[in-house]
Amino acid sequence: MGEPPAEEQKGKAAKVGNLTMAQWSLLGSAMAQVGCGTVAVILGALAVGLWIDTRFGTRPWATLILILGSIPLSLFIVARLAWQAARQAQQASPPGTAEDSEAVESGESGG
Repeated sequence: MGEPPAEEQKGKAAKVGNLTMAQWSLLGSAMAQVGCGTVAVILGALAVGLWIDTRFGTRPWATLILILGSIPLSLFIVARLAWQAARQAQQASPPGTAEDSEAVESGESGG
């Protein structure tokens, strides 16, 4: 008796907390991209820095400069991926989600 009819359940996306499963999937994907991107940039800077240091005998200066230079690049990548994931999550939200969240905020219940 307390459950909505099957017709109403078909139109609604599965939700966990305030996010739909599609939004959780996008969030997980974004976190993986951020983690892998950061590690790749730092390891790339380390590898190139070590190569330059051994090639030109400048140890440890090239490595230090490239590692420190990779920090702003990593932050830029993190910010860009976060904006992209937020935009995709907004586009993935199903129609009627705004109405559902307004009902939750005002304390209304569906049944």
